[in-house]
Amino acid sequence: MTDTPLRVLVVDDTVLYRRLLTEALEAHDGVEVVGSAPQGRLALAKLEQTQVDLVLMDVEMPEMNGLEALGHIRVRFPGVSVVMISGSNTLAANATIQALDQGALDFIRKPEGQDPETSRSELRESLRPLLRHVRMKRNLKGASPGTVVAPSPRTTVEAPSAPPRLTAPPVRAAAQVPGRIEVVAIGVSTGGPNALGEVIPGLPKNLPVPVVLVQHMPAGFTASLAEHLDRRSAIAVKEAVEGEVLEAGCVYIAPGGKHMVVRSKTDPSGARVHLVGLNENPPENSCRPSVDVLFRSVAAQYDGGLLAVVMTGMGSDGCEGVRTMRRHGCHCITQSEASCVVYGMPLAVDEAGLSDEQVPLHLIAPRIIQIVQRGR
Repeated sequence: MTDTPLRVLVVDDTVLYRRLLTEALEAHDGVEVVGSAPQGRLALAKLEQTQVDLVLMDVEMPEMNGLEALGHIRVRFPGVSVVMISGSNTLAANATIQALDQGALDFIRKPEGQDPETSRSELRESLRPLLRHVRMKRNLKGASPGTVVAPSPRTTVEAPSAPPRLTAPPVRAAAQVPGRIEVVAIGVSTGGPNALGEVIPGLPKNLPVPVVLVQHMPAGFTASLAEHLDRRSAIAVKEAVEGEVLEAGCVYIAPGGKHMVVRSKTDPSGARVHLVGLNENPPENSCRPSVDVLFRSVAAQYDGGLLAVVMTGMGSDGCEGVRTMRRHGCHCITQSEASCVVYGMPLAVDEAGLSDEQVPLHLIAPRIIQIVQRGR
C-alpha cells in the first residue's frame, strides 16, 4: 500500500500553472499526476474515470469554479482530499475561506514571481507537508480513493491523520483551573477555518475576556477569515491592528505574514492596559504568524489567569508556547484527536504532557465559556 504512488489531479484554467503544478508535484518521490483539467466540470468527469487521492484546484475558473466543484467532490468523492490554489486578490481570498469552511483540506497561493524556477520551488515546498499528510491519511484508511457514492446532504469528517500509537499520549493529572481567566489564546493551522467556524460562533457577545488567535495563513487571507467569522458570530471578530487595546468580547486574529504579540502599558488612571503588537521578525516553526510567539507574549504580559487552546494543525507550533504559559498560571485545552483534520499541533502538546484536557471540537466553545465564567 505504501509503495503505491499518490495520485493527483491538477485543475487550473491556465496552461502555465497546470505545467508549474505538475512539475512541482513530479519533483516529489511517490507522486503521480494522473491528469489535468481546465475547469471544474471536466475535473468531475475525470474523477468518474480515474482513481485520485488529491485534487489541486484553482479557485477562480470559468464555467464551474473551484468552490462549486468542491461541493460536488465532497458529496460524490468523499475520500478525495482537495487543496485549493488561490490568487491573492480579495475575491480569491474570500472564495478560498469559503472553500476551507466547506471542507477543503488547505490552500496554497499561486506564485507571483516571473521566474518559473522560483515559482516551481515555492510550489514544491508548499506542497511537501500536504502531500505527506494526504499519503498518511490514505495509508491509514486503507481504502480505494475516489469511490463514487450516492449524493448526501452532509459530508463526513475526514479520518484522523496521525499514525496509530501503541499507547495513548501522556495526560496530566487533573489540574485546577485558574480562579479567574484574563485572556484566551488560541492556536490553529490546517483545518482551522472549519474548526473556528464551529468554535467562534459558539462564544457569546459578552464574553468577559479578550481572545487572541493565530491561524496559520499568508497575508491577505486573515482579513477575509475575520470578516467571515464576524458575520456568523455574536462575539466581535477582527483582524488585529497594531497598537489597539485588547477588549473583552472580541476575537483578535493575527494578520497573515506578521507575528502578533501582546504588549502592555499603564493608562493615566494607573491601570494596566494590554495592546496588540505586530512585527515581521523571522518565522518560527516556519510560520509567521507563529503560535509560540503569541503564547510567549501572553505569558509575559499577564499575571496568570491564562487559557490556551491548541487546535487542528500540522507540526508542533504552540507546544513551547504552552510550556511557557504553564509557568505563568495557564490551563490548556487541546482538540481531541478524533475531531482534528490534522492531529499534529495538539499531539505535540499532548505528548509533552502539557494538556489539561482533550476536548472534542463541538464542546470547545462551551468549555471555554465554562472555564472563563469560573470565579466571576
